[in-house]
Amino acid sequence: MKPPRPDALRLMSQSVTSQTGRARPPRPPFGLPAWTPTADAVAVSLDMRGAGGDSPSAVAAQLPLASALPPGTPVVVLGVAARGGSIWTRFARGVAVPRAARCGALLARGYVGIGAGTDDVSGADLAWGFAPS
Repeated sequence: MKPPRPDALRLMSQSVTSQTGRARPPRPPFGLPAWTPTADAVAVSLDMRGAGGDSPSAVAAQLPLASALPPGTPVVVLGVAARGGSIWTRFARGVAVPRAARCGALLARGYVGIGAGTDDVSGADLAWGFAPS
């Protein structure tokens, strides 16, 4: 399955830091210059603090239900999640979330056309699915 190639992505994330209220956002995949808050396509940056990185249920809890999105909406789940806690979160590297956990979570939340791969432009490890028509 080919990855989606949206013209714009909006970022959904639960990562929070005590100083700024939000963690520094990751770079957008697909060579996009910035996140677009009004974009239809969605990218999810996971927060695995306090959860196992290989837990599909922990990933699924952070994904919107496919039924809550317009039909055909692409959802891309980034492969590196926030981890740690307190001030160290700003300095720590993220933790890799296995493709199987991300794809399983997409399936559990009702997405179709699920796939995973490495973005040709950014090199990011991505999993994706589409809201059913």
